[in-house]
Amino acid sequence: GTSYAPHRHAAVEELYVLEGGCSIAGRELAVGDYHRAEAGTVHHDTSTDDGCLLLIISSPQNELLK
Repeated sequence: GTSYAPHRHAAVEELYVLEGGCSIAGRELAVGDYHRAEAGTVHHDTSTDDGCLLLIISSPQNELLK
């Protein structure tokens, strides 16, 4: 498994699960699920236990948080 660093969205982010599954802020996502994050929102807990393939449309200006 792996996790992604906490980050703030500079613009709307759209995510579609193509393979596997993941958890975003405690919400379990599986193949076919869609997730949208509005500009200015922060994701703290993004992880996968068994791996996943995601299509993510996002801004390169997202801010990684410590």
